[in-house]
Amino acid sequence: MNTAGKTLLAAAGVATAVVVARRRRGGSDDQGSGQWLAVTVNRAPEEVHASLPEDLTRWRDQFELRIQPATGDKGTELRVKPTGDVSRHDLRLALRRAKSVLEAGEVVRPDTAPTHPGPLGKALRLVTNQAGGGGRL
Repeated sequence: MNTAGKTLLAAAGVATAVVVARRRRGGSDDQGSGQWLAVTVNRAPEEVHASLPEDLTRWRDQFELRIQPATGDKGTELRVKPTGDVSRHDLRLALRRAKSVLEAGEVVRPDTAPTHPGPLGKALRLVTNQAGGGGRL
């Protein structure tokens, strides 16, 4: 890899680390707390209503939920907006798990987390764990 590529890769790693640090401090989680989080599920709305996963029903009194047909007849859109003490991060993970359970019948986990020996690998592992993909599901 040439010097420009290494520099660009290092800059991306630093930017990612800054974003993660802000999220840990609560900087970006508090902003936009009134915004909707959404996911599209490849199932009919009636099927989603009938089998809403436990990941979403556990905080049912902590958020507003909308289940509606997705645009272009592409399944169902699940939308949640926090109204209680549940964090956006927890709701985001619950939506991912619900999508996985509704489409595949289980929470699909990666075989192995991506690894890299240097400091960029630490940043990548940190971001992967924050997103719920590093074995913390």
